[in-house]
Amino acid sequence: MQEETVTILVSTVHGGEPEALEVPRRVGNVKLGELLGEGGGGVVFAGFDEVLGRKVAVKLLHRRRGHPDDPALIELANGVRAAASIKHAAIVTVYEVEMVGDLPVIVMEFIDGVSLRELLKRADGLDLSVAMYVMKSVTSAVAALHEANIVHRDLKPGNILFDRDGGAHVCDFGLAVQYDLTRPAPGATSIGGSPLYMAPETFEGHVSPQSDVYALGILLFELLCGQPPFLAETISEVHALHVAGAAPLQRLENRGLPQEVIEIVRRALHKQRYLRFKTAGHMLRALEEVPVAEQREEFLRQRIAQIVTGGPARSESSADATPRTPARTTFDLISQRAAQKRRQKDADGRD
Repeated sequence: MQEETVTILVSTVHGGEPEALEVPRRVGNVKLGELLGEGGGGVVFAGFDEVLGRKVAVKLLHRRRGHPDDPALIELANGVRAAASIKHAAIVTVYEVEMVGDLPVIVMEFIDGVSLRELLKRADGLDLSVAMYVMKSVTSAVAALHEANIVHRDLKPGNILFDRDGGAHVCDFGLAVQYDLTRPAPGATSIGGSPLYMAPETFEGHVSPQSDVYALGILLFELLCGQPPFLAETISEVHALHVAGAAPLQRLENRGLPQEVIEIVRRALHKQRYLRFKTAGHMLRALEEVPVAEQREEFLRQRIAQIVTGGPARSESSADATPRTPARTTFDLISQRAAQKRRQKDADGRD
């Protein structure tokens, strides 16, 4: 009897043209189900562990094919296994890492809910109390990784999931690496991440807890303003803004946010990594000192759960409005920015 397979698109080299690849429908004890999503890092399927009787998520990684002794594969396996050892309520549990042919596969906890990207899309803006609750939950999870000398490397809205009870979960450790504290500026074997959330030094392969702190600063800005601080029409322009562009903190000030919040964003987004918070744990302590209206954690969690289970979708009020809906990928966001500029140019021409 022929084994059932599923076809995915895989780039054998970074930036190469994707090719169709058939992989088994069954990974160990897990049978793959529906496709949940895909991006630059890989594809994610729902799966069912027929031995343990539980639903799982299965990620097949792109651009990782090669010899078993490939340093990138070894780095990947070590990073994911290290992350799997961390037990934290806001970290998705990794069950196992396997090879399907020459593709690494991560089997992990299934979260029945939505990503932070979708949450922001559904919500009509987040007030400061809710945004800070989300940020502290996420930063607490990353702090647990940093305490174990693990750098996530791909913190972004699509890698933060919310369950139907409003709980946050950091996921996707396909780029996670172990950080050697004895080396001042370690280089990863491979450069990876999502450009909108990458610290300046990570484009050169330098990885540290402070690069995660930078991504957390971007996330905090996005929670408060509806979009990341550095948007441009091309990846190279986004890179240039990370390296030399001033963070648009005036947008935070215009919203009347506490100075303590603005200072946290300022420090997290510093171009020099040594002047950022040393770890997510240090950033978390600063977040906990921000004066916000006192609301019980359970109440804030319920507000998020309401959005997850059926909150209203956002709508744009005008053609030239700044896009507040997070896009699916970095390229989508850049395309949105370009379209916004074209609409503004057309409107200026009509005036």
